[in-house]
Amino acid sequence: MARIIVTLLFFTIFFNSYAQDKIKSTGQIPILAWHGIPCQEMTVERFKEQKAAGFNLNFSVCRSNNELPKVLDAAHKAGIQLIISTPELRNEPEKTVKRFMNHPAVAGYFLKDEPTASEFAELGAWARRIQAVDNQKFCYLNLFPTGEQGHINALGVKDYREYISRFDKEVPLPFLSFDHYPIINDTLKAEWYENLEEFSDEARKVGKKFWAFALATEHKVPNGKYPVPTLAMLRLQMYSNLAYGAQGLQYFTYWTPRNNTYWDFQHGPIGLDGKRTEVYDLVKEMNEELNRISGVFLGAKVLSVQHTGNIIPRKRKGLPYFPKK
Repeated sequence: MARIIVTLLFFTIFFNSYAQDKIKSTGQIPILAWHGIPCQEMTVERFKEQKAAGFNLNFSVCRSNNELPKVLDAAHKAGIQLIISTPELRNEPEKTVKRFMNHPAVAGYFLKDEPTASEFAELGAWARRIQAVDNQKFCYLNLFPTGEQGHINALGVKDYREYISRFDKEVPLPFLSFDHYPIINDTLKAEWYENLEEFSDEARKVGKKFWAFALATEHKVPNGKYPVPTLAMLRLQMYSNLAYGAQGLQYFTYWTPRNNTYWDFQHGPIGLDGKRTEVYDLVKEMNEELNRISGVFLGAKVLSVQHTGNIIPRKRKGLPYFPKK
């Protein structure tokens, strides 16, 4: 992992200096705080704090539509947009969308996280009901990453590419999104770059953009622990996402989820006590870099991605590598 990080750090320094003077951005990369500010904490001050860290989108679930007017107004004052989610959006989508579609702080509508193929038809019908009322804002859904064959079988498909392509055919969303957190314990997952390649390639085939994640919150998993991120870890994930063509960037999570014995979430940018942690400053620094170089990547098309070094990621193309003697 160290060699990859060094390469990306050089890449970061080069483009930070070059892009700032030579390439002007014509837009803003979406940077989403997933599990963002809790609805009950959504004040102008909290949204300004989030904006100062480089975010422009927040996703959190609210308990009812009646909570949304106040929080949408607060977000708008701070320059943040929301992907909204309430029980009424599911149960009364047309009524809910009509009520909020014209608010400037509404960016889109949340459907579900990590569905299986058996859920695609129902999700597609729900998305069409929303889009029939508002086709200017997006419906949002995040897909599973790849995994072992047992995981793929549980998704209801024969392979991961089928999972992506079937989803695109059955659920008419304007872009695709997936999460894959590549650093577990002190090891880089062998399948991560393969997953990036497959997802990027399938998105290109259907002519859609894709969004990807970086992990910002430590938590446990059955075979180890996702660590507290360092700046190098965030750079590795975000610049790899961009190299493979991602047009939207996301962090899991912004606000540390309430503890439970299974996941044991710790050290998100905003901690369990509602105060900033050291990760807030790292994410802020990362987002400042990303916003400075947005002109390099926003709207860019991937032609080819190849790797170099003494270890080439699984199933990826390698360039010649000449180590020092």
